[in-house]
Amino acid sequence: METTVFDILKKAVENQKKSIAFVLATVVVGIEKTPGRSGFKLLSYPDGSSEGTVGGGKLERIVLDKCREIHKTHKNDFLEFKLTDNSDGIGMECGGVAKVFLEYYSPSKKVYIFGAGHLCRSLVPILNSIGFYTIIVDNRKDFANKDKIPEAKEVYAQDYLEYISNFHPLENDAIVIFTHGHKYDYDILDYLCGKNVDVKYLGMIGSKIKVIKAVNNIKGKKYKGDLIEKIYAPIGLNIGKTTTQEIAIAIAAEILAVYNEVGNVCSMRDKLD
Repeated sequence: METTVFDILKKAVENQKKSIAFVLATVVVGIEKTPGRSGFKLLSYPDGSSEGTVGGGKLERIVLDKCREIHKTHKNDFLEFKLTDNSDGIGMECGGVAKVFLEYYSPSKKVYIFGAGHLCRSLVPILNSIGFYTIIVDNRKDFANKDKIPEAKEVYAQDYLEYISNFHPLENDAIVIFTHGHKYDYDILDYLCGKNVDVKYLGMIGSKIKVIKAVNNIKGKKYKGDLIEKIYAPIGLNIGKTTTQEIAIAIAAEILAVYNEVGNVCSMRDKLD
């Protein structure tokens, strides 16, 4: 069955939801004589597989070679081809010109937020604005709905432990825990540590005393793995945060620092010395 342009676009959206990296190659200029018409699209994956087409033949082989390079550099590119067999062409006889734009899409960064209260509603728009895919879980139906948090990509009204019992986050994902009244924070953290999930970031809200108690309790259970050693708690950077909006900014900043592999966060002016 022939793959249509619509199929490729639909697959690209699915790839982002599943956190799959890919390069999208699109013919932006193609004239009647070229094998690839304007709008033809191709998806290339890190393992060398692909789907769709930019026209086939030598043109497509060159594009796929460039895609393999882009999977390493993560830099977009724009290619122009003369489809002739003379010295400035690529060895094709059909004639004409083809231009192809290649876009790299990294694995999506998902943030699972446990708790749909005021802090969640402040945090979600910030995370959306910096490219994170936000998924909200809360056991209260009155709070866990799209009407309350329309900016969230996905919202689930479900028991927390029931949700994470079938929870399979990827290593590029993040988890934020701040349930209402902090009633379920420890239970969620304990369950995640028991499963030893592998994620980029795990943060939990709480006072210093509460966090120390929770961490020590979980360490005493001697779970496999070292997830508890990686937790960011109390959550967020120290920016003198007091209001809900400020706390949300502090959390988003900490998550971003972790993803950008900033070891010691400091003011830019500190780098002047």
